[in-house]
Amino acid sequence: MKKVIIIAAAMICLLTLSQTASSQSTGSTYRTALGAKVYFGNGTLGGINIKHFLKSNSALEGSLLFDRGYVGIEGLYDWHGDIAGATGLKWYVGGGGMLLFPTKDYLDTWFALRGTLGLDYKFTGAPINVSFDVNPTFQLAPDTDFHFWGGFAFRFAF
Repeated sequence: MKKVIIIAAAMICLLTLSQTASSQSTGSTYRTALGAKVYFGNGTLGGINIKHFLKSNSALEGSLLFDRGYVGIEGLYDWHGDIAGATGLKWYVGGGGMLLFPTKDYLDTWFALRGTLGLDYKFTGAPINVSFDVNPTFQLAPDTDFHFWGGFAFRFAF
């Protein structure tokens, strides 16, 4: 478990260090953003989050998540669209998966498929990005269940 955390932290540090100070995004768009994301719903879950645009309308989002008794990873693919008349504001829809590993012996590994629908805003003139989304989550292991979470992210844009 410690190896997963160390590898994820090293990857995030390398991505951050590979950017230069002059590459901070102060316009209404960004390519990569790093920060924190928190989910509210069936308990509270949160952690380190990174979002990277592959094209102007598609992005990969990943998180290293922490919960009481669990540490996990999340990966999402998001399709983005502009909102007319709202500079810096985009809607997005997507999906992916989540895998939570127990940090206590009596808990089981948790796997779920996630949907996401939300709004992403990049402040013009500042390297700040925020997003809010809703996440229907279909738990597949250790048992099947359905959860509905809301997420909030605050990130520094590069």
